[in-house]
Amino acid sequence: MARFRWIVFCLPLFYFFFVSASPVQMSGENLLKYIEKKLRINSTTLRINNKNLGNGAAKILAQSPLLKGVDTLVIYDCNLGDEGVQALADSTFLGSLTALSLENNSISDRGAKTLATSKTFSQLKLLNLYRNQIQDAGALALAESDVLGNLVELNLNYNQIRDEGALHLTSSQMLKNIKQIGLSYNSLGKDGEAALHRFKVVQKLHELHRKNELQEMGRYILGDMGVFALLDLPYAEDLKELDLHGNDLSDHAVIALARSPRLGGLVALNLAKNNITDLGAKALADSHTLTRLNTLNLNFNRIGDVGAKSIAGSRVLASLESLKLGQNRISGEGVQALEESRSLTRLIHPIFGFY
Repeated sequence: MARFRWIVFCLPLFYFFFVSASPVQMSGENLLKYIEKKLRINSTTLRINNKNLGNGAAKILAQSPLLKGVDTLVIYDCNLGDEGVQALADSTFLGSLTALSLENNSISDRGAKTLATSKTFSQLKLLNLYRNQIQDAGALALAESDVLGNLVELNLNYNQIRDEGALHLTSSQMLKNIKQIGLSYNSLGKDGEAALHRFKVVQKLHELHRKNELQEMGRYILGDMGVFALLDLPYAEDLKELDLHGNDLSDHAVIALARSPRLGGLVALNLAKNNITDLGAKALADSHTLTRLNTLNLNFNRIGDVGAKSIAGSRVLASLESLKLGQNRISGEGVQALEESRSLTRLIHPIFGFY
């Protein structure tokens, strides 16, 4: 009997906290009043949070002339779904929209394809699709969109995108103005994470170039991939100095640097504290483009006698005034080759000194 009384007592509380807490679907009249009230506060920004719109209310919203001057539309956790996205796409009053945020609305690939193909969204600079159900097909549609060319920021955090979708998005030729892509908490593997990292590095390099601070790039490049990204950019040709010390570079990156036709203007190259071996040292010595170098820092690497001999006999590096090879694996043979070099005749400072 006592247990029965407890159940009777708790049922109303359960209903109050769990059932009544679920948002009731808004009627068209209530929705329009709500919108009108919101837009009186800010006529260009409309935020709708935690309202159960459903298909019917979404259509009423999309067809309201009240939206005509709105440039920022936020619909958060409103049970919008793909049908709601289609309703927005069919609207004749959202032509001024530059920012659209549809967080947590159960939008799938179908909704993503609608966003990617509707001219209603052609002015968007920000598209936020955080916490939805978009997979690779939706990511591909966004990446190949011919109407989202103005996008600067795309947030796809907390979706279901894998490597294929990430690769399409980060290498898109259609999203030509994109600077930020959010793909955190998706199902990315090694290839997807690498593609996203490369994209971020490239965007940082673009930013540094715009600020005329490209010489600071070494602070943002970690690992070989950053070097490969740099060498793909045309303004690498403008570099006079390149500081990549302590960037965890291997011989693969150094070989790419040595062979790149875009680095012919370099006069100073700092590769100290990396993982360079004889292979990388030989690539520098045999380079056909690094002919203007007068400063080369290779301290704290893994270069041995073979690499030292290659550098000692290099005609390419004959213009060097400063060469640092301290804290490597160079022994007597390598030291002797460097001391007796007929190419390195312009050196001002000792090769193994600290200065």
